[in-house]
Amino acid sequence: MAIIPLVIALSLGLQGPPPPGQAGRQFSQRRTEQTQTPLPTPAGETPNYEVPTSVTHHTAILPSGPVDYTATAAQIPLRNDAGDVECRMFYVAYTKDGADPSHRPVTFAFNGGPGSATMWLHMGALGPKRAPMNDDGTLPTPPYAPVDNPDTWLDFSDVVLIDAPGTGLSRIMRPDLASKYFGLTPDIAAFTNFVRDWLGVHHRWSSPLFIAGESYGGIRGSGLSASLFRSGIAVSGFVSISGTSNLLTLDGMRGNDTTYIGFLPSMAACAWYHHKLAPRFKSAPQVVKETQDWIDKEYANALERGDSLTPQEKDHVAAKLSEYLGLSKQYCLGANLRIRESSFFRELLRDQALTIGRYDGRLTGREELTIGDRGDGDPSDDATTAPFTTALNDYLDRDLKVKTQMRYLAFGNVYPWTEAQGGYSETASDLRHVLARNPHFHVLYCCGYFDLACPLNATIYTVNHMGLDPESRSRVSFQYYPAGHMMYIEKTSRKKLHDDVKAFEASCLSAH
Repeated sequence: MAIIPLVIALSLGLQGPPPPGQAGRQFSQRRTEQTQTPLPTPAGETPNYEVPTSVTHHTAILPSGPVDYTATAAQIPLRNDAGDVECRMFYVAYTKDGADPSHRPVTFAFNGGPGSATMWLHMGALGPKRAPMNDDGTLPTPPYAPVDNPDTWLDFSDVVLIDAPGTGLSRIMRPDLASKYFGLTPDIAAFTNFVRDWLGVHHRWSSPLFIAGESYGGIRGSGLSASLFRSGIAVSGFVSISGTSNLLTLDGMRGNDTTYIGFLPSMAACAWYHHKLAPRFKSAPQVVKETQDWIDKEYANALERGDSLTPQEKDHVAAKLSEYLGLSKQYCLGANLRIRESSFFRELLRDQALTIGRYDGRLTGREELTIGDRGDGDPSDDATTAPFTTALNDYLDRDLKVKTQMRYLAFGNVYPWTEAQGGYSETASDLRHVLARNPHFHVLYCCGYFDLACPLNATIYTVNHMGLDPESRSRVSFQYYPAGHMMYIEKTSRKKLHDDVKAFEASCLSAH
């Protein structure tokens, strides 16, 4: 989740953009005040970070029929050159019983952060059990026990859900090893080693392989696809779920107008959803398409011209912004034609004393005051944290029989996190390399219309600037959902995500 006050700690949207060079923080501060740290170890005792392997057997009743499967909850130890264990990465693998490993795909999946465990994908969409959300994605009535998930990806692929070092039940062995795991490059290296070792331990070298990552998992997944390829492991496809692969499009600074290009269509979709636009707008896709066309024809050029715009030109652009965002023209002029998503959360429904969600702009939270630019947290985060956390812990205990005294860290302290050289983390270049060098590799981007964390137009902008030739670009596809960052909390979107990824993986394999 995620792709967090700003997972994924990964709240830029609620706290304003970080200074240059700290772009990744917008993912890593999802709940800074609630970031969890491991339980203290009594003086004189050595922490026990090893989780005993638990293997259980189950049957899932799916629309396609019953599926017998094995669930393995375990850790992969990562070692240094001397053979010493430096990190233990926790995972839960779901494998279909009796399937031919040479034909049965394996999908390695993770959330983002940095700092987020893979609780969200695990208990939201991919696993055979899920957190109990209302059908529209709003907060259900407690208590929260896991429920059957007929949309589990186990229907078409084995699934390995991985917690990043320092999150979930994954731990580095000593604090002085943090720099070897907490950062863009070391994180990708750790996941590369995990995948390689998992394939060896479970004898799955001949299986078709896929990667799926959410939010900052888009950066990790893009880099991991390339890292695996360079190390001799070719994956058939990468599924980016509300993912980003270039933080330049999300983190604003003076002179960087890509953020306004990226966020505008999704903000307009949220304004439409909350009935702030004219009756001529009939759907989120219509609003998104029209704003994208206007960006191409007028808005991007107006931003590029900056202060050279005449007052009349500024007035014209502000009027269009007002039309698309449901804000006053005066407000748009006062923002110098640049509406930050962090301000939009509060401004859109200020007259109703409501804040809209960052992860899902459909969801709202009541505010005490109607003044100020900061709300009382992210209502879309509040709608999901309790159901997912409670359901996951109950599920690990009762169903998967995981026995440990460690606390499951939904959000881990992985700071300081080192970014890419130059300030903005980006792995779009890595993804371009794989697309250019491996003609059998495909990419699917799954984007929610109401996602104000990793908006769809920012993803499109990134892909449009990857320098892809027509053939490579033909292997990149998009799907869109009437929900937010975690589109799978909404019932119809969860099923559509399942169907889209199932078709994507089948298409990748049939093309071979």
